[in-house]
Amino acid sequence: MFRLNKKGNIKYYTISSFEKTGIIKHGFSTREGGVSKDCYSSMNLRFNCEDSRENVLENYRLISEALGMDVNRLVLSKQVHEDVIHTADESDCGNGITRENSFTSVDALITDKKNVPIVTLFADCVPLFFLDKKQGVIALAHSGWKGTVKRIGQKTVEKMKRDYGSNPADILTAIGPSIQEDHFEVGDEVAEIFINEFGSDTAVKYGKKYHVNMQKAIIKQFEEAGIPRENIDNSGICTYCNSDLLFSHRRTNGRRGNLGAFMQLI
Repeated sequence: MFRLNKKGNIKYYTISSFEKTGIIKHGFSTREGGVSKDCYSSMNLRFNCEDSRENVLENYRLISEALGMDVNRLVLSKQVHEDVIHTADESDCGNGITRENSFTSVDALITDKKNVPIVTLFADCVPLFFLDKKQGVIALAHSGWKGTVKRIGQKTVEKMKRDYGSNPADILTAIGPSIQEDHFEVGDEVAEIFINEFGSDTAVKYGKKYHVNMQKAIIKQFEEAGIPRENIDNSGICTYCNSDLLFSHRRTNGRRGNLGAFMQLI
């Protein structure tokens, strides 16, 4: 279950099953509690937009403090809707925060190192959280429709199994706030890809237009990778429907900030 927390003016989600392990710090930010204005109001974590870099850095400092993480050690991804998974370690700390982002294509981050906080960014695409509570491995993945079709979620599980000896029965997964089927209208060509790849129940016609259910496609990937259904926590929270609390690219025609998924082994 995703639980909404408040610390001062900052609101963020945590995942109950992850909290119970006692081995991580984590959270998923909302729009509230930052310093940005207008369409970026207020907890914008998006660089390279009309918001000032100073505002964005201050927002990272505020959310990091709320989550108990060192902002200067954050490892930011470089999301380009591909399926590249980067193994993060001490040398990556500060990437995209205290120095220029050195990645060219990283849509998922994975680590077994303590005190290496990893971050992925969202505004409708699907945040994926992974925690192997036995081996002490964490991962975050950014799964837009292209990443979903490329099976980045499944590939992240497979990498945990291959590189760290993870048993799928020990891996907790969670699907964060993201655009849901009701509002994710797609063209026929995209719908056909999902139907062929994941089955007809992942692309449904609403009148004359198809709508895709990325969350359902991701759950199928997890199950194919061996994750037990009880280890899959689907938030069911729609960014489009809750655009007062969460940034939504579609709801605002791209005039928006970014939300962040944060996780760190302790």
